Amino acid sequence: MTVTVDIGWGRRPRRLALPSGTRVLVAPPPPPAVDAAVAVAAALEAPVGSEPLAALLGRRRRICVLIPDDTRKAIGDVLWPALREALSDAGVAWQRGVATGKHPPQPPPDPATWVHDARSPALVPVGVTARGTDVRYPPAVLEADLRIVLGEVRPHYFAGYAGGAKMLFPGVAGEDGIWHNHRLKAVEGARLGVVEGNPCRADMEAAAALAGPTFAINGVRRGDGQLVGVTAGDPVASHRAAVTIARRVFEVPAPAPAPTVLVSDAHPVSASLYQACKLLPPAGRVLADGGTVIMAVALHEGVGPVEIINQAIYGLGVIHSLPARHRVLLVSERPPAAIAPTFATWAPDIETALAMAGGHPPLVLPYAGDLVPVSGPGPGG
Repeated sequence: MTVTVDIGWGRRPRRLALPSGTRVLVAPPPPPAVDAAVAVAAALEAPVGSEPLAALLGRRRRICVLIPDDTRKAIGDVLWPALREALSDAGVAWQRGVATGKHPPQPPPDPATWVHDARSPALVPVGVTARGTDVRYPPAVLEADLRIVLGEVRPHYFAGYAGGAKMLFPGVAGEDGIWHNHRLKAVEGARLGVVEGNPCRADMEAAAALAGPTFAINGVRRGDGQLVGVTAGDPVASHRAAVTIARRVFEVPAPAPAPTVLVSDAHPVSASLYQACKLLPPAGRVLADGGTVIMAVALHEGVGPVEIINQAIYGLGVIHSLPARHRVLLVSERPPAAIAPTFATWAPDIETALAMAGGHPPLVLPYAGDLVPVSGPGPGG
């Protein structure tokens, strides 16, 4: 007897027939969806730790809006229309930029929008954080009277939860400073689902504060992409309010550790191994010592920069989230030669990977990027 499971796989889900005894770990029942225009408008009028946006706009003439790049599941498209209406009502001048972090620059979504380049020599130094991170931003960001950042609060493997100040740093920061900050992901506390006491996030928030007055708008979406909450205001305070919502969406009690854990997700997380590494920390929460993680990810856009994946992501930021003894098998659309230089071992298909892992019925996290397994009865702090 087999168990049928639908997993994320590229741009379309994939159906698997898995052995009897397979367990599936999914997110808890989600909160109801909300109307984006209504939710954003309400958040702008009653922000957290800030005056209402209308009052702020009344004293400022030059606004810089930052939206996420296309690896962030298009949250900017959800939040932007209501913000654009607020800016129009206030009669202020604004410009919009795409916060790419250190991702390669991409074509702008429209002629009026600029795209960040973390390697640009035009970036302006604004200071150094207490943890020694050199902070540089584009002139367009620093010359504005107010920065407005749009982001999504969802699980992040070393910043705890994404969103908030991350749209400024690393969103529009210089490459050297980003790399220095990201070395903190190896430090205790820089872990999936951990926000308070997280040294990497604290450094990001200190770096973001150097940009000047900033107003954040944070969306929280459930696994099916529906918006369930919006917060706005101070980049740190509004982020924490959004994390409270996000915990109810993504945190789930961790089951007993399994010898084989199968993880997958949809585009854009499964687009490359560079992105798909984010699926290993949730797997580590439920993997037995000596166990095997099977990554079932399409990698339809390729593997990514192998040296960075092996050293800066897996070796520095992921390995400490896995048991000391573990193995990673990878099933994808890529040939063996593409996977051979990476930390993972190629497998041609799921059936072969299960056999290579010892034939144990797997614990499946079909959309692992939407899960934060936690000890205890439910969502934690």
